[in-house]
Amino acid sequence: MTSTILIVDDDPKARLLVATILASGGMRVVEAATGADALLQVRREQPDAVLLDLGLPDMDGTALLRTLRSDPALRVPLVALYTASDTTTAAMRDFCAIYGVAGVIPKPCPPQRLLADVVALLRRTGES
Repeated sequence: MTSTILIVDDDPKARLLVATILASGGMRVVEAATGADALLQVRREQPDAVLLDLGLPDMDGTALLRTLRSDPALRVPLVALYTASDTTTAAMRDFCAIYGVAGVIPKPCPPQRLLADVVALLRRTGES
């Protein structure tokens, strides 16, 4: 089964790069540049996973995560952060635990590592 991944990032170059890498791994990719578009895409596409940058123009990633986790119609099995934030801090680990984030992928990330990390996250949740 092909996994559908929603990439949420306001940077079109970053989305294109990630989409290309994930598509090369056989994944179906959907993109969103804003939180509002991400919510629309989740409803429309029912992705297996969301790869989320926290900095969005219309709402921050935390607000988007709250919405995804509180609305049963928007359930996504896996949300992973793709962020330039320091991913090693205790605060980041706490953030992930609070919002049910499956993992954090540092930005930028070498293509092979990005693909391997997404595949590993999908396997952990049984989506691949």
